[in-house]
Amino acid sequence: MDLDIEALHKSHKLLTLINERQVKRTRHEETKAATLTIGYVISQGAILISISNRSALQCDDWFVPFSLSLLLGIVYMVTFWEAVNRWYHLQYHLEVNDLDAEALLLQIHHPHSQLPDQQPLEPDAVRLMRRRSFIGVLILALLGFQGVMLYACRSFLCHGL
Repeated sequence: MDLDIEALHKSHKLLTLINERQVKRTRHEETKAATLTIGYVISQGAILISISNRSALQCDDWFVPFSLSLLLGIVYMVTFWEAVNRWYHLQYHLEVNDLDAEALLLQIHHPHSQLPDQQPLEPDAVRLMRRRSFIGVLILALLGFQGVMLYACRSFLCHGL
């Protein structure tokens, strides 16, 4: 009996260590996504400033900043999607590990109670849906921003033509 509780303590300690590392990875992905977004907005702003200052570019050259903005947007969206997707999955697994750790603690503190065998633990479905919705709204906002930038590349150089 003591061996079982000792094994549960070791499992809980290992799971806690894994969770600490998982938290660091999720924070890294959050920071990466934020840094990518800041760099993207600054780069798009630089393109917008360069075409709004009536430089040597004429209406016939509208495709140059348009192409640059489009290429930058595609590269950004791919890398941003990878970072956000990785963050989502890391966060999901962190929540599953937290649930497993709680179940282990329950077994440690109540060793004589018979816990029914249950299905694999799943995080709160509402929390997962809110997280997915947040990611979706964020991506739609960034796509809208990209659309405005592409429109501005043409209209600033051609005076809305």
